[in-house]
Amino acid sequence: MKKVNDIWQTRLHQHINETRSYLKYMLNDHLLFVFIFLAAGGALTYQKWLETLSPDFPAVLIMTVTFAFIMIASSVRTLLKEADIVFLLPMEYKLNEYFQKAFTYSFITQSFFVIVPLILFTPLFFKATNANGRILLISLVLLLLVKFWNLRVSWRISYFTEASAKWGDILVRLAINMCVIFFIFSQTYIFVAILFVVMAGYDAYFSNAAKKKALKWEPLIASEEGKKQSFYKLANLFTDVPKLKKQAKRRAYLDWVVSRVKYNKENVYEYIFMRAFIRSGDYFGIVVRLTIIGCVILSFMDLELIGSMAVSFIFTFLTGIQIMSLYKHFELLELPNLYPYAEKKKMSSFLKIICNILLIQVVIYSVVTLVKSDLIMFIEVLIATVLFVYLFVYGYMQSRMKKKDVVS
Repeated sequence: MKKVNDIWQTRLHQHINETRSYLKYMLNDHLLFVFIFLAAGGALTYQKWLETLSPDFPAVLIMTVTFAFIMIASSVRTLLKEADIVFLLPMEYKLNEYFQKAFTYSFITQSFFVIVPLILFTPLFFKATNANGRILLISLVLLLLVKFWNLRVSWRISYFTEASAKWGDILVRLAINMCVIFFIFSQTYIFVAILFVVMAGYDAYFSNAAKKKALKWEPLIASEEGKKQSFYKLANLFTDVPKLKKQAKRRAYLDWVVSRVKYNKENVYEYIFMRAFIRSGDYFGIVVRLTIIGCVILSFMDLELIGSMAVSFIFTFLTGIQIMSLYKHFELLELPNLYPYAEKKKMSSFLKIICNILLIQVVIYSVVTLVKSDLIMFIEVLIATVLFVYLFVYGYMQSRMKKKDVVS
């Protein structure tokens, strides 16, 4: 019995150590510098925006919607593994303490996703509602109770396999979350108390229903594996992750991009690099995410010429650095070696594709700048960032890739 209860502690230590090992690479000096820059710029813009906030701004409604989706995204980290369906399934009746510890760990870690957004919303909350520190503390406690309830119900729902039950639960909980969070921020505590009674009854109903059902091991293991792979994908932006399971997506709607590569023996790597970029969720997803983040920052931050250039430079640089691993994508495959002229054009094909990708990103950033400013600033940002892309790709990146080829 003692060994069964020690399984959680062993796995928790392994999970924490693995997370720390990757965070060491993720939170490097360069990334911290970018975060500090963005945080400083964001805080300044946030402060200026609050000074011009109109009295009828729907701050409570925005906070309600935001926290409602934070609450609904509640699930227990079980740290289960594929082999558990064989070795732990027969001892399911002994694992109550294991899952209780998993629930406690999940609540503590997911509470940060409530606390941090509330801290970010605090200036807006005070400005829009004339709240004070005591009301903020009460709101935090009540929000944590709502999070606790969502986590409990989510665990009870994991005993069900019916899609109707799962989707029905999501819709009901979303509605309850929206109502109770709105009343919390509106400081209408009598309605909060009434809804808490409803939430208690909802939890009791599913708790009794779950007692008649067995634990669904396969969905729990699949869910845990999905969470691990999500973290591995994030860590893979900064370092190699051996446990990452790479997946390819068809993306037939982008076939026209590949068809633009001329069909001849010298374009072998240009074709397969382009195909790998489009089909791989790692490279394509990185470019899409960083492009969207950069556009959002350019849209909401009141930046002058230097600031717009700085944001464009930073996100273009981050994109290029993160997709450099595309060069080694076919390193272990012998197929490209069947083409006699392929290797000679590998470097030039890679640099051409990276340059085109970054130029498209630069044009998007410049268009966002045009929407926010004028034509002159658009042209200045476009010219500066295009020059930066060529220097970055054919200067820094080319020399770095050649050094790696010499070492390998």
